[in-house]
Amino acid sequence: MKLGVSSYCFRSLMTSGEMDLIGVLDWVAASPAGHIEVAAMDGEYYLENPDVVNDTAKHTEEVGVPIVNYLVSGDLRTADDKEIDRLRRQLDVAHRFGARIFRHDVAPWSWREQDPGEFETTFAKVVEGCRAVADHAAELGITSTIENHGFFMNGSDRLARLVHAVDRPNFRVTLDLGNGLCVGEVPGKTAAGLIDLAASIGVKDFHIRRSAGDGWLKTLAGDYLLGTISGHGDVDLAGLLALVNTKPDVPVSLEFEGLERTPDAIERSLNNILSLAGAA
Repeated sequence: MKLGVSSYCFRSLMTSGEMDLIGVLDWVAASPAGHIEVAAMDGEYYLENPDVVNDTAKHTEEVGVPIVNYLVSGDLRTADDKEIDRLRRQLDVAHRFGARIFRHDVAPWSWREQDPGEFETTFAKVVEGCRAVADHAAELGITSTIENHGFFMNGSDRLARLVHAVDRPNFRVTLDLGNGLCVGEVPGKTAAGLIDLAASIGVKDFHIRRSAGDGWLKTLAGDYLLGTISGHGDVDLAGLLALVNTKPDVPVSLEFEGLERTPDAIERSLNNILSLAGAA
């Protein structure tokens, strides 16, 4: 298994200024992980700072930690030309990073259609936008992906339908093993339905409860989720990783989003994943 870590795991340390992306690379180089994903979910920082991108790309070669995936926000509900152009420019950033995979959203995380008609109308526009982005990705030798993420484009059936509708050989899925829970789908169904479409895989763990206090995420099924150290939650990671092990060439990245102290929680998660994968 090709195990790495998402820069999203370090978001609190990067936001506070305690670490930057170079520091994350150095930490990963000394850890059990072998690559990173760069998550640029909260703005256009890397678009606006090409020197940072170039310096980071150079440092990946120096420390031997490649960037395999570049993740950005996106909103293709109307297939707006301005947004498609922005995503194309973000693809250029991915190319400068040396990433061979690009993940973009198609709607705001919390948005959900109001009725089937709105879903179908929006879906058609999303297909159009994803094709335009994937075509530019192909010119750069990059695989463009959509993640099962948020409340709209989530669940294995919706993701599989989108991949087949877009119908581009370089349009695939960034499969998050836990995110299907947000829309009431058990992780085993998510993984089984999308593993053959996955260009990359994200691992996270959750505590799952039927009632909870402040700070927990309420799912469409009425459950409550709280991120935690991988191996400490209620997700059957051993079973899921057994399936992941059938795709040894697909990069796997930890996405820690718990309340535990980082970076200790990140290292413990990586070690637990390796242990569970070895036992799977």
